Amino acid sequence: MERVLQDSLRNRLIPTLVVLIVVALLGLFAYAMWSPGDSTNLAGGGRINTVGHLIRFENRTAPSFTLQTLDGQQISLEQFRSKIVVLNFWGSWCPPCEEEAPVLRDFAASLDDDTVIVGIDIWDRQDAAQAFIQKHELTYPNAVDDNGRTTIDYGVGGVPETFIIGPDGALLGKYNGPIKSVEQLHGFIQELIGAG
Repeated sequence: MERVLQDSLRNRLIPTLVVLIVVALLGLFAYAMWSPGDSTNLAGGGRINTVGHLIRFENRTAPSFTLQTLDGQQISLEQFRSKIVVLNFWGSWCPPCEEEAPVLRDFAASLDDDTVIVGIDIWDRQDAAQAFIQKHELTYPNAVDDNGRTTIDYGVGGVPETFIIGPDGALLGKYNGPIKSVEQLHGFIQELIGAG
């Protein structure tokens, strides 16, 4: 009789414990996915790139995109054909992007007619992105990747990431970290264009 009682208790206790554990894990997962947070949460699941390195690409074409800039204009990669395009993915919540923004502003001011810079804001709120642009006095075009397609097409895993696209539309390489100086970015371009 005692053994039957123990078996009955065990048969009810083990499934109950399993259900409680599964419910707890699902609750933690749901909280992690949909919890409200401040602007530093990475809604897209990306990361902050703090230390960068240059990665070269061979035989790749830059994915096409058409996006809306934060000032309401439409921008596409095709409109810059025959120019070197520096494509910078950033977010206002990203400390290295804050450090990099004045460098990119100065870089944009140093450009000739053969090179352009375009920023793409990702995993962000539009009001925070607008404030970021105003704070750093960025005058080059900055678009928003609302649906994440361009971010996915370029394989962006974190911010900041800066891609160099040749005049023929070839995706030459990327630097996955903060650009530290105007000279560094010009050096990357020369290195990649020379190798292309």
